[in-house]
Amino acid sequence: MEILGPIFMVAATIGTVTLLLVTQTWGRHILEQFGFQAYQFSRVDSWLDPQGDTSNAGYQLWQSIKAIGSGGLTGTGFDVSHVNVPVRESDMIFSVIGENFGFIGSVLVLALYFLLIYQIFQVVYDTSNQFYAYIAAGVVMMLLFHIFENIGMNIGLVPLTGIPLPFISQGGSAIIGNMIGIGLIMSMRYHNQSFTLSNRQGFA
Repeated sequence: MEILGPIFMVAATIGTVTLLLVTQTWGRHILEQFGFQAYQFSRVDSWLDPQGDTSNAGYQLWQSIKAIGSGGLTGTGFDVSHVNVPVRESDMIFSVIGENFGFIGSVLVLALYFLLIYQIFQVVYDTSNQFYAYIAAGVVMMLLFHIFENIGMNIGLVPLTGIPLPFISQGGSAIIGNMIGIGLIMSMRYHNQSFTLSNRQGFA
């Protein structure tokens, strides 16, 4: 899908500029003029140095990293957790997956997500409809952003935020939004199949 290339380029540019601003003193002064608060910079500092303050600002991230690391290859078992991670039912749910099911379980979850995204692309290719392609691109970008942000913040790749893991994290509005997105994709396939079938019957 040609539309995804420019979207990724714009996202990468914005991410690079934002990272430059939040890691430099002069950049933080600029961001403060736009309403950024001290606690947001504290999250960035704890992300850059999670071991610097493991009892306060960096506690949640450090506990998440410990939980995922303690899971090893196969995990500790379902509902067997030895590391306390705050908000583990929603924002930090991937730390539970990593601890309970280990590296294998984490990779399996990622594989299922990529299978879902592949199926969305397949619907777009089957329908060959430009409008459907735009809708699907939005759904895919939403899912990819949530997946990358949630897993990334659990393993220390990006700063902590309140982004849930699609279809797994506890929450109401996020799940509803994800279900609406998947519902749109399913509707595309259904209407395309109905249209194709009616054309064939009319031709016969």
